[in-house]
Amino acid sequence: MKKDHTVFDFVKEPIAIKIEIGRSVENEMRSNPIFTNPDVPLDDLKASTDLLETRNVAAMNGGKEATALLHQAEEDWNDKMRIQARYVDRIADGDSAVILGAGFSLAKQPVPAARPEFSAEQGEKSCTVVLRHKLENGGKAYVWQQSTDGINWITVQTTAQASVELTGLTPLTKYWFRVAVVTITGTSDFSDSVTLVVI
Repeated sequence: MKKDHTVFDFVKEPIAIKIEIGRSVENEMRSNPIFTNPDVPLDDLKASTDLLETRNVAAMNGGKEATALLHQAEEDWNDKMRIQARYVDRIADGDSAVILGAGFSLAKQPVPAARPEFSAEQGEKSCTVVLRHKLENGGKAYVWQQSTDGINWITVQTTAQASVELTGLTPLTKYWFRVAVVTITGTSDFSDSVTLVVI
């Protein structure tokens, strides 16, 4: 199982939101005894957020210098927050409650794509189809069948692998495919069929 981590989404937020996040992180970490020695002292983080807020107000009145100073304050704040997020990651060691308790967001864990139990897709060459079945525990062989009407079936291959490439099919023809798994206890029923128009 993958560990949870902080996400650096705060660097993309507008400055007004950054100020809110900075205040939240500082307050949450200050009230949590688990964060005994943060890499960025909380007073420094507060000072960086205060400066960002002050320069944001100053830049609203315009002027290149005020805008440049705002960007400097924003970069400083971004750097300090990145350092703090890494510190929280180390302390949390994948514990989502600790990360959220510090005022940071969680990185989204990738969700593995669910593979269908049995699939058919076009092969790399014309008039070929690749059939795949989920690897079956105890599966010794796979019996592959095809049909052009979904009623009359012919066995086209038997393989030890859970996939097969069929060649020499008729282009622009709809085919039905199915598979049965051979185990030490016998042969399973054929799977539900899948259809594909071969190109």
